[in-house]
Amino acid sequence: MDAHGTQAHPQPDLTAEQAQQMLDRAGRVARKLPSGTPAVLITYAGLCAVGTFTTIGLHLVELIPAAPGVDPKLLVLIMAFAWVAVSLIPIWIFRDRWRRGLGVRWGVYIGLWALFWVAGVVLATTTMAIFLAPAFLVLFVVAITQEAARARQDQGAERTAGGERR
Repeated sequence: MDAHGTQAHPQPDLTAEQAQQMLDRAGRVARKLPSGTPAVLITYAGLCAVGTFTTIGLHLVELIPAAPGVDPKLLVLIMAFAWVAVSLIPIWIFRDRWRRGLGVRWGVYIGLWALFWVAGVVLATTTMAIFLAPAFLVLFVVAITQEAARARQDQGAERTAGGERR
């Protein structure tokens, strides 16, 4: 019995060959498991949501009567920047290893987001806001499907390289 009152099970002695077989089996199982969502995609989801709501918010503040000493557009932008900062937290917390090529694709994704963000802020008071606000959703869907396809492609390449059948 151990200190907790449970009966200790003796560990079988493994040979190096048996241990290697167990490690190989564990590796095969691990390769079949889906990988987690990269933190950068969680961040990108947050940024796209902020882009949508900033565009909508700036569009709607035009309907609010002016109040002395209050700039509603500035309030919307301050809150938007606060949420941009919050959206960046997953990257700092999870600092996970980026998939092959994600650094380059991340640059493209963030560049497109910035382009849409500027367009949303500049054109928020026009009817273009109706089209720009949901465009951030399209950006996110494109990014997530692109990364899912890439992950599947990488997983297939690993299986082929590992000698497993597809």
